[in-house]
Amino acid sequence: MDTSPGTKKETDIDPTLLAIWEVFRKFQLGIANSDARAVASCYCVDAQFMIPNRETVVGRDNIEAAFAGYINRGFTQYQCTSLMLYGSAGIIGTQNTYTLSQPGGSHMDIGKALHLWKTENGYWKIYRDCFNSDLPVSQ
Repeated sequence: MDTSPGTKKETDIDPTLLAIWEVFRKFQLGIANSDARAVASCYCVDAQFMIPNRETVVGRDNIEAAFAGYINRGFTQYQCTSLMLYGSAGIIGTQNTYTLSQPGGSHMDIGKALHLWKTENGYWKIYRDCFNSDLPVSQ
C-alpha cells in the first residue's frame, strides 16, 4: 500500500510517516540548494552513511563533507520516490558488516548491510536485505 502524502488524505496518514516525509523534503531542498549542511542536518550526530564501494562515513560532520563532494560534482536533484515505514513489535532492524569470499580468500568483498526481520511461522526470517560493498568498483 502506498502511503506517500497525496495518495490519501494527510489526516489519515500516520504522524510519524508525515514527520519522516518532512525530513525527506528538507533533504531534497538541501540538495537542490547545494547546501550540504542542510542535508547533513537530516542525520543524527552519530549517523552512519553507507555509501556503495566506500567505507562507511561516520558522524554528521563527515556526512556533510560527503554530500559536499556530491554537490560539487553537480548532483543537485534528489527525490524520494517511495517510502516504507517499519516500526512494530513484529519487525526488527539490524546493521552489520560482512566479508564474502571464495575458498582460499579469492574474490573477497568487504561491506555493510541493513536487514529488517520479522517472524514467519514462529521463526525470525529476513524480510528486507540491503548491502553495499566498501571496495571500489573494479575497472
